[in-house]
Amino acid sequence: MGSRIKNDVKKLFEFWCEIKPTPGLERGTSPRNGAAATPAGVIVESFPEGFRDKEVLTGIPSFAFPCDLESDSVQSYSFVHTTGDSKWRFGFCRHDPKAKTAMVLITYLPWHDTFLKLLPVLAELKRTDANGFRTFLSEAYNRGVPDSGGSLTVFYNSGRSHFMFERPLQFQLPSMPENHNLSLYYNFVDPKEMIAVFAAMLAERRIIFTSRHLDRLSSCIQAANAFLFPMVWQHIFIPVLPWEFKDYLGAPMPYLIGVPKPVLETVSEDELGEVVILNCDTKTFESPFDDVHDMPAEIVSQLKKHLNHTQDHIGDRISKIFLNALVQLIGGYRDAVEYHETSKTFNHDKFIESRPAHLRPFLAKMMELQIFAQFIDDRLKMLNSGLGFSDEFELETVRYAEKMRKRGRNFLKNVKDKYYLGKRSVSQVFAKNLYTIQSPVHQ
Repeated sequence: MGSRIKNDVKKLFEFWCEIKPTPGLERGTSPRNGAAATPAGVIVESFPEGFRDKEVLTGIPSFAFPCDLESDSVQSYSFVHTTGDSKWRFGFCRHDPKAKTAMVLITYLPWHDTFLKLLPVLAELKRTDANGFRTFLSEAYNRGVPDSGGSLTVFYNSGRSHFMFERPLQFQLPSMPENHNLSLYYNFVDPKEMIAVFAAMLAERRIIFTSRHLDRLSSCIQAANAFLFPMVWQHIFIPVLPWEFKDYLGAPMPYLIGVPKPVLETVSEDELGEVVILNCDTKTFESPFDDVHDMPAEIVSQLKKHLNHTQDHIGDRISKIFLNALVQLIGGYRDAVEYHETSKTFNHDKFIESRPAHLRPFLAKMMELQIFAQFIDDRLKMLNSGLGFSDEFELETVRYAEKMRKRGRNFLKNVKDKYYLGKRSVSQVFAKNLYTIQSPVHQ
């Protein structure tokens, strides 16, 4: 299945719309019981007019109004729609209780920070300058996408104001405080629960995040998913689950789903079965499994030590803590790559044998995971195509290998020093005793 991110994106966004909830389904009414066939809302305005993707048009209202909204403040969050070719299409939604509508932007670009910042700009421009608003959308829609690390500026308010679309560098790790998703995850979930979720993902469990706040819900689950890099979650991934799709929670395969608390309250424990649940409001974690205990103790100990450190986790420090755990687990995959005349293959047995003994039981289980199999497939494709790659994972793998070699050299040096020091001490003692025996004073 490979990467879920579309590569050849030509536009900053695919579709913008404003949605009004269906009468009788607004906050304060009963939650859609017996109304599965009733759409959650209706699109009242959109851009561009010629957009005809029926799947998107029919699905957006449910994601825009996934449940009864309880907040009296503005909420902005993201959701994901998986296309027929298994690519993720992202939706960015803004609820303003004063407007009684939801604003939604659909894009293939996973630029969460950029589009979440754009939503209030669009809302204010639409409120104050309807013509300027349409002009802004048109220009942004037709300008194309900047190169990696580049930017594109769109002006408005007769040129007095502007918005900059900055394209993140490829493989750039989430950083604080810049990354909205990571900042919320760090603020609302304790390190112990972060580690527990990470362990559950490495076991490919059925995982539920829940919260009464849609922004918190989508941000926490997106941040947790990012910690899997360089692997990619290959199963059901729904950051915000609408009430209409709650049957997904009974799926027998692994999933990572954000469930608004009002939706989760309508599902019984029997319907859920064995699931892992993280409550982002109460910071509680429930699981019928002991996935943390099953991880190598050394890896868990390092995660706890670094995440609980009192210093501020500014920059990509937290992302690198989880990345380094994966470097220790799978960073040595190249040791098991076998080179043939026409291709390169991966030897699973050789990989296990090349790893430290204390990691082998866990890695043997990891190799049965789809996320690991896809990781190996993707890396082999890059190697077989002759393409080099220097993402942060590969760079950290090189740094870690050099660190281990240096540690090995220092260990050998210390052993040799102690050995020679021991020989020297013995010689000195022997010489002293010999002198004492031969001394005339003692004759």
